[in-house]
Amino acid sequence: MEKVFVDTNIFLDWLGGREPFYAYAKELFKKAERKEITVLLSTMTYITVAYILRKEIGSEKVRKALAGIRTITHVCESGAREIDLALLSDIKDFEDAFHYYTATHNQASVLITRNVKDFKHAGLPVMTAEEYLKSTQT
Repeated sequence: MEKVFVDTNIFLDWLGGREPFYAYAKELFKKAERKEITVLLSTMTYITVAYILRKEIGSEKVRKALAGIRTITHVCESGAREIDLALLSDIKDFEDAFHYYTATHNQASVLITRNVKDFKHAGLPVMTAEEYLKSTQT
């Protein structure tokens, strides 16, 4: 099964119903629910999403949502190595760099983000959710 690393914004697009990105993010997670792909998320994504959404929908609802999502996603291994690589990276945004090295360490076949331009020299395909979904249509 293909491993797809999803960055924080895509996750927030889905949970937060952010338009115009919601439909593509929702379909991406539906593919995970149907076991068509393995969605990889970093620990940083869970923490950031909990922090942002607790202000919007409350801590209890956030925990329930994350618990449900946890059943259809895989939490990536990451640590000091990914932080060190991100600190030394040519990728300007630290979170993007951390996600890139976490994705590669966990053998993701593609990184899904809305910030494609930030990954110009990536060693794996980087796409938006829309681009990825269109590339997998048969």
